[in-house]
Amino acid sequence: MAIEAQEECPVCYEVLHDPKITACGHPFGGSCIEKVIETQHKCPMCRAPLASTEDLVDPKPETSGAASQNKSDINTDSSSTKINALIDILQASQKKDATTKTIVFSQWTSCLDIIQRQLIVNNIIFCRLHGSMKALDRDASIDAINSDHGPSVMLASVAVCSVGLNLSKANQVVLMDSWWAPAIEDQAVDRVHRLGQAREVTVFRLVMQESIEERVLGIQEEKRKLMTQAFGEVGKGKLARTSADRREASVRDIQALLR
Repeated sequence: MAIEAQEECPVCYEVLHDPKITACGHPFGGSCIEKVIETQHKCPMCRAPLASTEDLVDPKPETSGAASQNKSDINTDSSSTKINALIDILQASQKKDATTKTIVFSQWTSCLDIIQRQLIVNNIIFCRLHGSMKALDRDASIDAINSDHGPSVMLASVAVCSVGLNLSKANQVVLMDSWWAPAIEDQAVDRVHRLGQAREVTVFRLVMQESIEERVLGIQEEKRKLMTQAFGEVGKGKLARTSADRREASVRDIQALLR
């Protein structure tokens, strides 16, 4: 649940990267917890003994059951109002400036699959970047979008692009869906709006009216207010929230969406 909610690694405070789970049930970024085991041999959360990296397990992939069945039922040949709007944005921006490069973000690889089909139909050259790709393939996609003669569009997973990448050759971002943790989206957009960016960056957010997405935006607004207040509390010496507090807040967010 912590991994799917894109919680932070308790060691480096970045989104969980190459997640590993300890025998005591705590998720960490893989490289972070391995370094901790080498030096301390204890879980940073509960101080339970961790003799070696053999005490770590990988999260179980959802390769069977309803999740895989639902994915197989997705019709990638279909389009939607959002995807039509995306195509209009891409075609208009290319007509205005042929050097425009766009990063299209989504939380769901199934959404990227559908978008990919429509890009092919409209003869728009693209590359992809998501978590299931091998490291060499990811590097090749990043090199392609950063090349002057490379594709004009990258389809990217928000989780993969939220930390550490430099995509400053792009100058346009399209957010296909919204996540209730605004910091995750901000970090993804910042992969484009980085030091070395020589052009103005344009960000589009596609939102369906009278849908659950409007509730998500409401949650984002509340979280931004809380973050502003939290910085004030830290300045006064108050303690930050624990992982348990963050999980409880995530449950409240889900309940708010289902009202």
